[in-house]
Amino acid sequence: MKNHRAYSLRKRPVIVGVLMLLSVILLDLLNRNCAKNFSIVEVGFRTRSKKKERNLSDNRESPETENYILHPANLCKIGNSLVHLDYLVLIYSAPKHFDQRNAIRETWASELKRDSNSRTAFLLARTEDDNVQRAIESESYLYADIIQGTYMDHYQNLTLKAKTMMTWVLQFCPHVNFVFKSDDDTFVNVGNILKVMKNKSQDAIYGELRRSEQPIRNSSSKWYVSKKDYRGTKYPPFVAGSFYVLGGRILHRLYNAWEQAPFISLEDVFLTGFVAEKAGVERINEKSIRGNEKVSVCDVSKKATSHYITPKMMRLFWYQMQYSVIKC
Repeated sequence: MKNHRAYSLRKRPVIVGVLMLLSVILLDLLNRNCAKNFSIVEVGFRTRSKKKERNLSDNRESPETENYILHPANLCKIGNSLVHLDYLVLIYSAPKHFDQRNAIRETWASELKRDSNSRTAFLLARTEDDNVQRAIESESYLYADIIQGTYMDHYQNLTLKAKTMMTWVLQFCPHVNFVFKSDDDTFVNVGNILKVMKNKSQDAIYGELRRSEQPIRNSSSKWYVSKKDYRGTKYPPFVAGSFYVLGGRILHRLYNAWEQAPFISLEDVFLTGFVAEKAGVERINEKSIRGNEKVSVCDVSKKATSHYITPKMMRLFWYQMQYSVIKC
């Protein structure tokens, strides 16, 4: 009898692991199906702006005149009063990335909300697909966490998204210790990032610091910058854009320096490099904030952030870490 009981106890972690893996796969399939069919749900409002598209270099507005298609004006309020937050997480996402956003809501964003005084929202650009737009409006109605700008969704418009991020925070969530900027394929290890940021100064930018990077002049490259936009041979030190942290006390300084920086389409180089340099803001390398193309749950468990993570991987890693199924 004792041997049988010991054998059962040894099997239990394996059974739990198998059941957990099956639940993650099922959840992933359900979310993909929901994303495909989300657009049939309609909401009784449309706030699409009729504002004309403008060139990047002309998009220089103050926080008071920034326009949004959708945004959660009360995200940082309790009743009519603004709250003071420890962390505000703003995640860059493409309009069609419904599954990525749901995976984040289900995993690390929910854990961060549970373990800290924080809020999370997703930054989107405009889409010309009416079905996708209706689905986004439904999503916004359900979760109240979508900030949608009036410019088209395109990699070259990421700097406009950075402007939306800055102006929205200053307008609607100004009392925050730190702003986490993330991509929607970045996994955040909540326990580790909270340890990293404990007792950190609010007067700096933190992330994967890159020094001595040179502009790419090949026009076929995703990261191409022409000499017309920037004649220099080297960028100022900047923090990689998959995840970085802005201290709450530097937000106004960055905004005020916006007009003085060479306006290029590379959001991380522009904001954390040129603008930060003009504003006199220190950029600090944080070793645990990194981008990895090939990762396992053991890699993720040792870092604060990991990049290039699919929704399925995000859910799997999170459940494995929550229930300690795999020993590293």
